[in-house]
Amino acid sequence: MPASENSSRLGTSTAEDDRINEAFSAIRARGGDILNIHKTLCHSPAMLRAQSAYATALRGDSSIPRPLQQLMILRICQLNDGAYEWSVHIRVTVKLGVPLSKIEALKAWVDSDLFLTDERAALAFVDQACGADGVDDETFQAVIDAFGAQGAVDLAALVAWYVGNTRFTKALRITPETTGVEMESVDARPTRPTPGG
Repeated sequence: MPASENSSRLGTSTAEDDRINEAFSAIRARGGDILNIHKTLCHSPAMLRAQSAYATALRGDSSIPRPLQQLMILRICQLNDGAYEWSVHIRVTVKLGVPLSKIEALKAWVDSDLFLTDERAALAFVDQACGADGVDDETFQAVIDAFGAQGAVDLAALVAWYVGNTRFTKALRITPETTGVEMESVDARPTRPTPGG
């Protein structure tokens, strides 16, 4: 299926490939929409198939609850100016029942009383993992206490994927989906937020 003219800076893909049809069928079968990122990936059918499979496993097979995954993704978007991923994941987050007040508080989550202990551990992990210095021992231990070893791996994989996706979508200038809820980028990253506040 060809990409639309406005999906990215690459323009329309003329690729005819079974991998595209298979990936799009799988996306639709799980109730998803064909988005601009998928249309852009049509320029590389092997990457479309691989990225679709990995993203599905990353979210669906994770030990981290989906609403918390979505809060983490939105936070990654704020820290990395990920307007495209925000445009996709704000809709998913709201559909999963995350209150808009919590989404609005995400920019200053450290000072908010809306976030539970496990959410604070995950968000501190996101803030530090998105930075140049990595995750300190106190924050890592809070993640282990809240989610265990599998959860730590699942959190790290989610952060790595979506930080990469913010770079990918900016490099290819993938057009954000229309949502009506704009992203507020974080002006300055907190310095070493701790899970307890």
